[in-house]
Amino acid sequence: MPELVVPSARLHSAWLEAHAEWGPGFHEDGFGLLPIDEVDSPGGFVAWVARLDGESGACTYRWIVDGGRVLGGIALRHGFGEFVQWAGHIGYGIRPSARQRGVATWALGRMLDKARELGMDRVLLVCTAENVASVKTIERHGGVLEGIRETRLGPARRYWIFVSPRDGAGD
Repeated sequence: MPELVVPSARLHSAWLEAHAEWGPGFHEDGFGLLPIDEVDSPGGFVAWVARLDGESGACTYRWIVDGGRVLGGIALRHGFGEFVQWAGHIGYGIRPSARQRGVATWALGRMLDKARELGMDRVLLVCTAENVASVKTIERHGGVLEGIRETRLGPARRYWIFVSPRDGAGD
C-alpha cells in the first residue's frame, strides 16, 4: 500500500531510480524540481530536499512511496499567485512503471484531504489537453471543467475541485 511521505534525503537512491525512468530533463510534476537543482550527488540532493522543506509555508510536497520505491510526487500549492493560476494548486507525476494502477487517484484524494485541513474551499488543477489519464483522475474526484486555455506549453484543461468540510466538521 503506498503512502505519502515528506521528501527525505534517505530516499536519494530510490528517487534517482524513479527520475531515471522518466528520462532526462526536469519534467516530473509534483516534485518541485527546478533546472538549478543538482540532485545526483548526495550533497546536492540534501540541498534540494532542504529547499522543498523551506517552502512548506507555500507548498506541501509529498512523495508517493511503496515499499521503499518512489512511485511519484504530488504538491499542494497554497494561495493563488501567478504560478498557481498557470499550473494549478495541485500537481502530480507518477513514474511510467507505476501508471494505470490508481496511484494518482489515491494520492490526489489524500492531497484533497490536506487542502481541506488547510481550510481551502476549492482547488485548481491544470493538465495538458491531451493528458487523458490526468483528466480521468481529476474527474474521478469531482473536477469541474472551467475550460481549455492556450498556454506556452500548448492547450491546457483547467478544472476546479470543490473541497467541502468533512461530515460533522463544525458540529
